[in-house]
Amino acid sequence: MNHLTIVTPQSQRKARFRRVDSVGFTLIELMIAMTVFLVIGGAAMSLFRQHAALFNDQQYQIGLNVSLRNALSQMEADVVNAGTGWYSVANISSWPVGVTIINNNAGGATCHPTGTSTYNAACFDTLNIVTPDPNTPPGQVYVAPGTVSCASPALTTSGTMLMSAVAPATAAQLISGTAAGGGFTSGSQVVFIHVGTSGTQMTTAILSANAVASGANVSITYGATAANGTNSSTANDALNLTTNVDTTITPSPLTDSFCSGTDWVVKLAPVQYSVSTTLDPTGPTLVRTESGTTNAVASQIIGFKVGASTVVLNGSTVSTSSAAYCFSSASTTSPCYDNQYDEVRSIRISLIGRTPPGVYSNSNAYNPAVFTNTFDGQTYKIQALSIIVNPRNLSMND
Repeated sequence: MNHLTIVTPQSQRKARFRRVDSVGFTLIELMIAMTVFLVIGGAAMSLFRQHAALFNDQQYQIGLNVSLRNALSQMEADVVNAGTGWYSVANISSWPVGVTIINNNAGGATCHPTGTSTYNAACFDTLNIVTPDPNTPPGQVYVAPGTVSCASPALTTSGTMLMSAVAPATAAQLISGTAAGGGFTSGSQVVFIHVGTSGTQMTTAILSANAVASGANVSITYGATAANGTNSSTANDALNLTTNVDTTITPSPLTDSFCSGTDWVVKLAPVQYSVSTTLDPTGPTLVRTESGTTNAVASQIIGFKVGASTVVLNGSTVSTSSAAYCFSSASTTSPCYDNQYDEVRSIRISLIGRTPPGVYSNSNAYNPAVFTNTFDGQTYKIQALSIIVNPRNLSMND
């Protein structure tokens, strides 16, 4: 049986209204949804806030670790070649002095005031890597009439000396160098080297004027040494090669007397590692200085110590190197070397770094106490790394 449905305008309107009423949320449903969203969102933000501090801690510590490793790698690359490249004309590759170390006391109020994040220059050691200038050939000591002789030696106590060039080097290259920046110029530190039957002896000085031609030779002027080859101040020996050396050792590693036609004058181009407390006002910075140019190596360094292991202890030759590392170059107690830098065969470099001070809040939400480290009681994290380096040519000498 068929049914006939009659559609009227009123029934059409009712159907349309029913369809509209069945779409979307009611106001009560929307309020409930928003409340649930706010609760979940608040919990998520609370978790994020807790983990953000932990994430920042980890990022700073990773950055610090990478910075320390890069700094030690750069120092290793420099130190491993210490004592290399001397006497390019005389075909002698190595020299007993490759590094000098200036040790400071790492503790005390002058270094680090208790209860502060301040570290002063007195906290840190200085490492000098003694290398010849590759752009300046060495000069040979000249005493008229130029014969090979020690009968009338040239004395560094005079403050002046004549040098001769040895082919293929020329006198002009001694004055101006083989490349830009070379030459025996004012302010350069030079090493005078005597090669005798009992070994090598030396002294050093800083030039007070540019080298000048003197006939076929070259004349240099410098701060005069003492009669035993020592220098009275760092003004004449910035690398501390002779200032504290024990000259009572026999034979003395120092001398002021150099022979004509056999001994040498070598210009240095040293590399120095030290910590600057003025370069960055917010933290000490490990810097590398070469040829008057200083570059930052690592920031936030609060510890830089350099120790040495030796092959000769206080002038008495031994068959093997000492196993311990001395961190006081002025000490005469074994295994220290009493500033006898020709005895150094291996060095240990230690760095301590910190994350930037003042950026940490405690990442542990269940511990309201502010984080402090056990090293100096401050609110930053610290890391320490060390490396032992054997300068290639110095180690091979024994």
